[in-house]
Amino acid sequence: MAAEWIKGLAVEGPFPPRRAVLYRYVLTLAILVSASIAILDTVPELWGEFLVPSRQAVDAALLVLAADYALRLWLAWQQRPDDEPGWLAVWRYASSAYGVFDFLAVVPFVLGEAFGMSRDGETVFGILRFLKLARYSPALETLGAVILAELRPLMSALFIMVLLIVSTSTLLYFVERTVNPGFSSVPQAMWYSVVTLATLGYGDVVPITVLGKVFGGGVAILGLCMFALPASILASGFTEEMRRQNFVSTWHLVARVPFFTRLQAAQIAEITSLLKVYRAVRSEVLMREGDVGETMYFIVSGQVEVKGRGGTFVLKSGDFFGEIALIERCPRTATVRAMTRCQLLILDVHDFQKFVAGYPHMLEDIQMTAQARMATNSKMDVA
Repeated sequence: MAAEWIKGLAVEGPFPPRRAVLYRYVLTLAILVSASIAILDTVPELWGEFLVPSRQAVDAALLVLAADYALRLWLAWQQRPDDEPGWLAVWRYASSAYGVFDFLAVVPFVLGEAFGMSRDGETVFGILRFLKLARYSPALETLGAVILAELRPLMSALFIMVLLIVSTSTLLYFVERTVNPGFSSVPQAMWYSVVTLATLGYGDVVPITVLGKVFGGGVAILGLCMFALPASILASGFTEEMRRQNFVSTWHLVARVPFFTRLQAAQIAEITSLLKVYRAVRSEVLMREGDVGETMYFIVSGQVEVKGRGGTFVLKSGDFFGEIALIERCPRTATVRAMTRCQLLILDVHDFQKFVAGYPHMLEDIQMTAQARMATNSKMDVA
């Protein structure tokens, strides 16, 4: 029982258990505290009389991070396939990106305590602890996915930029080499091409001849065009990746509804496309007891309070309510109020009816599931 509880601390996914959320907060706080102190340590004579408390805070953070690394190693051992050696599973985790980040956050300091570590080493490895946050932040993972997806157009844009740097620096070399020391060779001229194409324009090297200035103006204009190219590729890639991730999260929300468990993936995706985004403010009443239901709600973020026949309880991210309205236009049996700012997905009964009109057998299955669900009178039956 204790082992299962400990395993729940490291549960990943969009809807982790409460203990996993608290564990993330503690781990994030330890990372931020230790990395911040490592940064502030570079300020001479900053701590003064607070030196000892700062060292104690770092030691406490290191203890949390070391426990997390040990937990990850243990989980890699415990959750391996039956036909896989334990050492191989541990090595697979330790050599992964997250495993390396966890290693760099703890082990160098443990070795430093035993064999000594320079101040610069403590600063570098202390700041590297920020990499552990990548596990709970989708930013780096999304960036990697975008770069892999857009690798070919990015490489094409890089080739064009290199070609422009070489060609423009060669032209400016031949125009300016006799009168301008900054263009006495092609490699030296490349510095001007790079900073001009990048629209930085340091001004330490500039063409002085009329023809050189004309070419320099052309290089500046090309820079405006060329460096916008990879930016637009990454922007469109990020947009597409975020759309895909949002679709996957929404798909999982829909798939959790008992009515839809028997549907095929394509049908769930079709229902997902019918959802509309709604943002509710705190204390907003989303539905009232006695009103005729016409919508079903999925909670993307936030919490709502439900007051009905089964008592008062709270629904949070990943939960849903109002699903009976899709089958029977009966009065609501509970009042739902937003406890915090909420992002919701709404499925309208009219859109749903149009969808099931093409699947008569599906409607029968959903009605049977709805009747069984209402008969159980569970807490999730909020009509």
